[in-house]
Amino acid sequence: MKPFYTSIFTLFISIAAVAQFEAGGSYSLSIPQQEMAQNIQPLHSMNGLIQYRLPGKFSRVTFGTELGIGIYAHETRDQDLRFPDGSGTNTTIDYVSSVFQGNLFSRLYLHKEAKFNPYINGKAGYANFFSNVTVGDPEDEDDCRPLERKNIIRDHTFYYAWGGGFQLDLGLFSKKQQPGRGYIDISVNQVTGCNLDYINTKNIQDHVHVDPNAPAPLPGKGEPLNVRFVNVSTQAVHEHQVAEVYNSPLRMLDIKLGVIFKLAK
Repeated sequence: MKPFYTSIFTLFISIAAVAQFEAGGSYSLSIPQQEMAQNIQPLHSMNGLIQYRLPGKFSRVTFGTELGIGIYAHETRDQDLRFPDGSGTNTTIDYVSSVFQGNLFSRLYLHKEAKFNPYINGKAGYANFFSNVTVGDPEDEDDCRPLERKNIIRDHTFYYAWGGGFQLDLGLFSKKQQPGRGYIDISVNQVTGCNLDYINTKNIQDHVHVDPNAPAPLPGKGEPLNVRFVNVSTQAVHEHQVAEVYNSPLRMLDIKLGVIFKLAK
């Protein structure tokens, strides 16, 4: 096996020596589509990528990898959580919902080198949705108190994306910028993934206690996210709903604006 790994390493070094590496960063706005659009706000992300351009007659083709971290909700709400006997608590609940994602991609450019260079691309990646729901200290210490301060909800899915964009040579905007060394990169991609769970932060409302005898939610409706509380006076433990967890396919339209620079001549 040692000769095999040696050959693979030698091949990688050979490709790296002749290939043109490029790196960059970008801001992306991912707009939820279809059922997901009813439940969450747009996702704002910062991304980094590195790609290399194949040598010779294949120089219009690049392969690379991209990582990003973003947020689609950050909200603090005052909640009045009441139990049927009138007990309850007034407190704040902090909602933070984020997404980490990474992908491998390939691009096919229209030209080998051009000041305006359109391309098409395809991606295959992984997305991790995670939310922190943090219950604050109650206003009245003699009232209900939360037994759980933080509730973390997370789920993940693999996805694929397709679309295209174009690059503009930075030399068009500044005479100090050497032509062919850096580019403005703009792209639009349709992102499609499997079903996943996420917190609905779009229509958060005040909720009363959770009735264990209540009927189950209708299909397509959110599942309650509950936090356990204790009545300080009676020591009775009960639950309050603080959010809803929805499940739907990952569908987003990703619009990206960034810059890319060549790492070597």
